[in-house]
Amino acid sequence: MSKAAKRAYISVMSLLGLIVLLLGIFVTTFDFFVGLILAIALWVGSGILARYWGVKKTKD
Repeated sequence: MSKAAKRAYISVMSLLGLIVLLLGIFVTTFDFFVGLILAIALWVGSGILARYWGVKKTKD
C-alpha cells in the first residue's frame, strides 16, 4: 500500500471519529457518552495505526 493510501485511510478513521462525536452531540437517540468513547477510540486507533505504518497524520 502506498504512503498516500495509508494517509487517506488514517484521515478517514479520524473523520469517522468526528462524525460519531457529532452524532453523539446532536442526535437524541444516540447517547453522548457512547459517541465520545467511540470517537476517542477511533482517534487513538488512527494515531496508533499511523505510527505503526510510519505515516504522519498532518500534511508534510
